[in-house]
Amino acid sequence: MYFFGHSLASLLIDKKLKEKLLSKLKLSAVFLVLACAISFNTNAQYSQYQIKGAMVYNFAKYITWPPQIFGNDKMIIAVLGDNPFGEDLERIVKNRQANGRLIEIRYGRTIKDIKGSHVVFFCRSEESLIEEILESYKSKFILTVGDDIEDFCELGGIINLSYRNNRPSFSINLEAAQKAGLIIDTKLLQLAEEFIRYEKTKQQP
Repeated sequence: MYFFGHSLASLLIDKKLKEKLLSKLKLSAVFLVLACAISFNTNAQYSQYQIKGAMVYNFAKYITWPPQIFGNDKMIIAVLGDNPFGEDLERIVKNRQANGRLIEIRYGRTIKDIKGSHVVFFCRSEESLIEEILESYKSKFILTVGDDIEDFCELGGIINLSYRNNRPSFSINLEAAQKAGLIIDTKLLQLAEEFIRYEKTKQQP
């Protein structure tokens, strides 16, 4: 099976090597937060959402969008729902670029609030509406990232981000990325904890 010119077999790497790579990803995120130390309390440990914010930024660096969709020449990262980052995400991306573009952060409660975004981070407050929202985002050149949301990738989300036991990890739905018109760099694919296909329909209570 091939994804964007890569066989699935080529993406499966030794477990110990993957652990080392995941550790490097975490360190990369920590170093990025350290670069923002002037804005943070330098005596504090880095919170889960400082690390997650740095990872969202790094995801944007390893995804390729069609160049024609960047109308205002900025990369727009949106947070949908109850913002868990505070001001940390804005501090992390300040004066930094992804895909050669400066980054703008937007916050919203509805799809309308964040129209025109290239990356959408789904907060846990939106979990009950995930299936409906993801359906509206299919084939729209949008990288969807879930905050450890159950069945996020199975329902069509592209990346589901977790942070457990002081360790970041993430799952990827390659089919969803392909349908969205996005290309994921091999370096990011090799760090994925697992690849997930469309499988489930969210059961209504």
